Amino acid sequence: MNLTRRGLLGTAAAAGTGIAAGCLGSEDAPDPPVAGDPDADVTVAVYEDFSCPYCRDFKLEVFPQLEEAYLDSGAIRYEHRDFPIPVDDTWSWAVASGAREVFESDGDDAFFSFAGEIYEHQNGYGYDTIESVADDLDLDGPSVREAAEDETHRDTLEADRSNGESNGVGGTPTVFVDGDIVDLEAIAFDPVAAAIDDARE
Repeated sequence: MNLTRRGLLGTAAAAGTGIAAGCLGSEDAPDPPVAGDPDADVTVAVYEDFSCPYCRDFKLEVFPQLEEAYLDSGAIRYEHRDFPIPVDDTWSWAVASGAREVFESDGDDAFFSFAGEIYEHQNGYGYDTIESVADDLDLDGPSVREAAEDETHRDTLEADRSNGESNGVGGTPTVFVDGDIVDLEAIAFDPVAAAIDDARE
């Protein structure tokens, strides 16, 4: 895939220009779902919109490689951050709210399992699908569906989005490693891994 950054973000705004290291994690930012070692020296924060096809590609193609290379060993703290652009006025909010319900009710591991599975259905999102994916993961499908339908966690999602905007996020996916934005010319493992390796030195 040979996309420009502008094409990846789907917005005319160039994200992250002039961002200083360590600027993430303002006190107004909601607690994020975390994978890897919560106390690791290196933090990777990824802003996503559940309706963004590039976010789907990142979660389904790049995240498993990061998991194998860094998360399983506890080398990094990986944060999911919500940034509903919205790509879709309904599903960018609804799916994220359902996923947030999973996080609030069942924790980090359940959230990342749900996120990975729900992205597989991006081209056919529906409330029945949200409920069935949750049920298949032995989660409370009706509660997850209700949170999606009612956008129960919209305030939290908007706070996460606002935090991203304050840090220069202009589109999705946007990846930060220790507060520095990663320049993604394409959805690929290598640029993220290179930034992580530099931060670990």
